[in-house]
Amino acid sequence: MTAVAGIGVVALLGVGAYVGFGGDDSGKGEASVAVKDDGPHKLVAPKAVFGGYRQVKGMTSAALEEPASFGVRGAKTVQAVYGSDRGAKALSAGLIQFTGAYGTIDTPEKTVDAMFADLAAKARKPGKGGEKSTMVGEPKDFGTDGAVVKCQESRIEDPNTGAPEGPKVVHVAMCAWADRSTAAIVMPVDTRDAKAGKPASLDDAATTTQKLRKEVRVKR
Repeated sequence: MTAVAGIGVVALLGVGAYVGFGGDDSGKGEASVAVKDDGPHKLVAPKAVFGGYRQVKGMTSAALEEPASFGVRGAKTVQAVYGSDRGAKALSAGLIQFTGAYGTIDTPEKTVDAMFADLAAKARKPGKGGEKSTMVGEPKDFGTDGAVVKCQESRIEDPNTGAPEGPKVVHVAMCAWADRSTAAIVMPVDTRDAKAGKPASLDDAATTTQKLRKEVRVKR
């Protein structure tokens, strides 16, 4: 198995395997946050973001399945994985996994809640490599002007890391945003902290998510 910073790719990117979004109706009710409609926007996957993170060749994030079930009407999907470096060191310091959709969204908070409910449901199923994922606690609100943004910790246990020095448990932060025309799940990982088994910072993940939204969301 290919390893990333001493952590099996399945463990580190295992979340990507279940960010498939087989939709359901498990949102948490009507939206309580009013999000202003600033006109139709779409999502793009530029070759680089933040000036230094570049798309990783041969690696991609799973696309959203049935985004209409999450309240994204007329949806088109966009996804990418960005690494902090190039070549064999592409993920040496960090990665950003991004998968989203754009169309028309009536209730952004309900869309975000439904995505997290789906993540939790999929996390209860063991991964193909035997890894187990758990969504810890409840999504924390990091709302910003123009969008609903929430983040939650995911705890991934992988008995097959393939590296004795690697941790058996990896902590990552999962974030989701939705506005009136775009929605996405973002998984930013500091691979050095993950390798050390350190907990993920929801505050840092939320900041990264908000910055990424500004770079990948453009007017139609």
